[in-house]
Amino acid sequence: MKKFRFTAFTVALCTAASTVSYGAVFSDVGSSLSWAESYISSVYESGLMVGDYNSSGQRVFRGTENMTYSEAAQLIYSIVVQSGFSTDITDTGVSKYAMEMSNAGIADWAQKAVAFCMEKGILTSYDLLKFTSGSSDAKITREDMAVYFGKALALSYSVSTGTSLSFNDTYDISSSAKPYVELLNKLGIVSGDDNNNFNPKNNITRAEVAVLASKTFSLMKTQVITNPESGYTQTSGVVVSIYEENGTYVLRLQTSEGLSGFVLTTSTPVYNNATTNVGPTGIGLGDTVTVYSMDSSIAKVVITNDVEVDTNYINTTEYSYTVKDKGELVSAGEYKIGFINKSGSTVYYVVATDAEITLDGKTATLRQLSDSIKAGSLIEVTVELNSSTNEAYTVTAEEQEYTSSTEGKISNINTRKIVITSGSKTYTYNLIDEDTNDDNYPDVTVKYNGSSSSLKDLIEKYDDLTGSKYISVVLTLNDDDEVKKIVATASNYDEDDDDSYTGTIKSIDTSEDEIKVNSKTYDLSSSVRVSITAGSDSITDIDKLEDAVNTGDITIKVELTVKSGKVTRIEGYVTQIEGKLDYMTVTNSSYPRGKMGVTVSDFAQITFSYDEDTTLRFDGTSYDDVNITSLRNSVNGKDEDDKYEVTVKFDEDGIATSVKD
Repeated sequence: MKKFRFTAFTVALCTAASTVSYGAVFSDVGSSLSWAESYISSVYESGLMVGDYNSSGQRVFRGTENMTYSEAAQLIYSIVVQSGFSTDITDTGVSKYAMEMSNAGIADWAQKAVAFCMEKGILTSYDLLKFTSGSSDAKITREDMAVYFGKALALSYSVSTGTSLSFNDTYDISSSAKPYVELLNKLGIVSGDDNNNFNPKNNITRAEVAVLASKTFSLMKTQVITNPESGYTQTSGVVVSIYEENGTYVLRLQTSEGLSGFVLTTSTPVYNNATTNVGPTGIGLGDTVTVYSMDSSIAKVVITNDVEVDTNYINTTEYSYTVKDKGELVSAGEYKIGFINKSGSTVYYVVATDAEITLDGKTATLRQLSDSIKAGSLIEVTVELNSSTNEAYTVTAEEQEYTSSTEGKISNINTRKIVITSGSKTYTYNLIDEDTNDDNYPDVTVKYNGSSSSLKDLIEKYDDLTGSKYISVVLTLNDDDEVKKIVATASNYDEDDDDSYTGTIKSIDTSEDEIKVNSKTYDLSSSVRVSITAGSDSITDIDKLEDAVNTGDITIKVELTVKSGKVTRIEGYVTQIEGKLDYMTVTNSSYPRGKMGVTVSDFAQITFSYDEDTTLRFDGTSYDDVNITSLRNSVNGKDEDDKYEVTVKFDEDGIATSVKD
């Protein structure tokens, strides 16, 4: 195996040779490791890598053994802090990453070092996925070790594009790693082996690490970072939330630049108009404050406008409810997330301190969501907001199948163009318009389920799709962004799969076990399953579904699953209702969001959410954030006989798209 050799530093940067022979210190360092002799001695004398003892009581370095990711983090931490290159992390700082480290299975002894590396940007929570393999600590690769050392040095040194690398296997180095490998190469810390290969995917041995550690430590001691700024950064804004747990306060402000967050303790001075120290408990919702900070250190907080919250704008418990929203995740900060919603707008939500956050069904943090975005993942996120606090208490994120604008599901295709859906976005492409075949179809290369096909056949297969079946495609474009090749794959179903039919329910007769959808009548299975979204509620019983349909005031769109000639499953959502508007709540006077309840005659009250995309029109007047409060007062102030008769239309998530009288 070729060694991971390193270029020599100048004499001024090399660690001085120890007066104690390496062989006298470590019993297992012999001639085979002579190339690393001075570096092993250096890291031992500096306390960075001291080895351990074997069963015979002899000190051993274990230079030929591989290093784990956790050990690498511990080494980076020791080098950076001992050299004075950066300040240590506080216990509060460590606690910020406790859940992520616990979820990743990071051992207790390594948690402070891992938290330090995350705090300094050397590691991301996404990196923690590599730290364990099953129940064992995973071995770190040369590439990842170089990245960690490079990111540590990047606290002071500038990082370029990585295009100057000239290793024979540069193509094997990940694009995200190249800038840091290049930095180490330029600083004389690393070079190729005897064949000028970097061997990025191979594991790295402790002897090889000793070379990196010794050289990096020496360099860092000559480049100590100091904060060039004097004074504190001042951040002013309105308090949108303050949360206390075990003497630690998380303060969130709405500023002119967006949302900012700070961590206070019981000893943080908080002055009311710069005179009286009232402490963090003196901060209230709606107060205007200025925070004086340097990095994560808070010097003081000054309350410049102490207000009392108007209880008329705060929903009582009985009117507190859940608001749902979803879209493609575009950002995840320390206290908020942003995503592109169904209307194409980018929206941002504050995430509650104790929010339940999951990624692909596993407990996660906002930092992990952010790292997933940076890693190129396409994430669809659904948030549930509490109307009383307007904070997200549940964040459900799912990594999507498609990651580029040329991959997705066909949503339309003809002889001129193809439309695909990728995540929450839709893309339209023209097909090549030259070299048309004799049948007037463009000469686009098509593969379907791995076999050669034609555009005509693909269009026919798409037109024959029923129910939830779909066709995924990967498109290849020419220089004019026209589609010249389509690789298509049918959704995972067999020709003998259950049939699926969609439409609007016209009638249900449980006595005859029949359901009519559009113009066709189907037999019902005796064990038919029902799942219908009805605003914020759901219908899960066939008898209740029959009652809803029989009112004549509820319209329901469904997808039927038919097996052996009988409907075994009914899924769908209420698209429209007509009834009396019983009540209305508003999240606050600044947001046209809230909840309504409508009683449908001979059925029940259906509750639902509305938002800024909902059309609200009563007595010829349209309502938005300017006059939404007056509508609420009007609705809630009406007697039983005077209530609005309304028509409500819904999207598939049960959120109202329009409410009109």
